[in-house]
Amino acid sequence: MGLFSKEACTFCGKEVGIMHRSKLKTKEFICSDCRNKTNPFARMDYTTRDAAQKMMEQLPQDAEWLQSELKRLEAERTSRFVVQDDRDYDLGSKRVNYKCVHALGVFQLYYSSLSHYQYSPVLYFDRILPYQFESDMDSTFFADSRRAEIMDKDAEFVKVNVSKDAEGKITSCEVVIPYQDNCIHEIKISDNVDSEEQCRPFYDLAAQINKDRRICIEQYMDDILRKERMQVRNLGDTAAAAVKAAVTGGDVQEAVKQGVETASDIEEGKVKQGFFGKLFKKK
Repeated sequence: MGLFSKEACTFCGKEVGIMHRSKLKTKEFICSDCRNKTNPFARMDYTTRDAAQKMMEQLPQDAEWLQSELKRLEAERTSRFVVQDDRDYDLGSKRVNYKCVHALGVFQLYYSSLSHYQYSPVLYFDRILPYQFESDMDSTFFADSRRAEIMDKDAEFVKVNVSKDAEGKITSCEVVIPYQDNCIHEIKISDNVDSEEQCRPFYDLAAQINKDRRICIEQYMDDILRKERMQVRNLGDTAAAAVKAAVTGGDVQEAVKQGVETASDIEEGKVKQGFFGKLFKKK
């Protein structure tokens, strides 16, 4: 196979030269046009053909889901807090836009170099941790250990690396976001800089992502505790309704059925009135 030979894209079949293709982990080739349908932060040498296909299918679904959820959150908003936090950072020559939605546990990163990709991917705060091979996750000990890492709100996983020349002069800076994904492993945003002042926005972005990750974990834990309290209350209400139905000749099965439905709604986050509304409906 010569350096300037053409190879067929495994997805669209188009034959392209070396400048317009990438090689997948599974040794097939993907052309630039099909590559632009995948996650811009994914590395093709980490990515199998099946994983690339899944990305092409999942990215538009994620984009649609995010917009739908943003509309829902905007309609439900009752506090002074914004639904989607939106910030810009000047990282060297890159103007990086960072968005996050605490209520969904997601964030997005965008800058002009990514403009040829079809979608700005939805990224997840609970995947911000050093990559480990999924094959290791069969171990219960490993799974518990990773769970502890994910839920460690004090961890500062997002780092900044500064490069210097032999004379100690700053030459470049990068934000490094570790990411637990078979196709990514880590997200790096880097550029040439020549001073501590120009490095500051890199540190600001890293600090903001770490902070937002911590907020999401705290909200998640609060939500778990809230749901647990609501489930206990619902269990008591269901038992009382069933006893009342048995004593008065009512439908015990219907009382239990309504309790099960309420428990399901609590778990799915559909019960948002505290202990009012559906929890206090007449049985």
